[in-house]
Amino acid sequence: MRIPVIVVIAVLVFLLTRYVISRKLLYFPVKANPEYLAQIAARIPEAEAIQIPVGKTTRLHGWLVKKDLARLPTVFYFGGNAEEVSGNLADFSARLNANAVLINYRGYGQSTGSPTENRLKSDALIIYDHMAEQLALDPAQCAAWGRSLGSSMAAWLALERGLGKLILTCPFDSIQAVAGAYYPSWLVNLVLEDRHRIIDFAHQIVTPTLLLVAPEDEVIPYAHTHRLYERLTCPKQLVPVHGAGHNTISSFETYYKAVNTFLDQNLKGPGSGSLPKAPVK
Repeated sequence: MRIPVIVVIAVLVFLLTRYVISRKLLYFPVKANPEYLAQIAARIPEAEAIQIPVGKTTRLHGWLVKKDLARLPTVFYFGGNAEEVSGNLADFSARLNANAVLINYRGYGQSTGSPTENRLKSDALIIYDHMAEQLALDPAQCAAWGRSLGSSMAAWLALERGLGKLILTCPFDSIQAVAGAYYPSWLVNLVLEDRHRIIDFAHQIVTPTLLLVAPEDEVIPYAHTHRLYERLTCPKQLVPVHGAGHNTISSFETYYKAVNTFLDQNLKGPGSGSLPKAPVK
């Protein structure tokens, strides 16, 4: 039996709409002009602009904040869905006791290309592999750090490359579940293309993990963070930053204090040692 042409066209239109619209609702690329980036580089001398080629057409742009590669850990940072990572350079320079690699997602900052879940996860591995080779990094002395959406890429990198530490800021169980808190589940399942289901592989992560949360998070309800926390079987610590919101959490003194304390703990590799558990009451 032949399928009517109108049905085929309708299906193709639906798939194209699903592909385009669902990602426009999830990713909010923020650009950065060269003058702005030049001003940042002038103010923060330890920040070095870097570019990482991906395939033949894509280049990822970001920064290396180099303090002491021999004695300090190196953090690989992945930002939120509307975050241009250059905005973190001043704080990372002044408040973070670590070297840091901050690369903008495809389409963000001066990175080229367009973001999808598979591409961003693949890019996370490429970024790490490129910088680890360039800087002769020991994975046990490296940490992946993801904020909000970036939790997906950071957790994936820690799992796939066996990094020494994992930091998650305002993380979630899955974008699918979070969206379901705001919209009908049937609509989310129909439309959402990229689901970022950290919950599916969380139990495989053996890297010691720090979760920084805003108990009254207005974007990612705490229940979704707690589900992820419960699913993790690695050494883990949950630090509530009271009074903080989803977008203000990093402005609190508790935030960087917790990160630096965590990074200062002996990095012996995935699964070693134990961390105190402090779930939000």
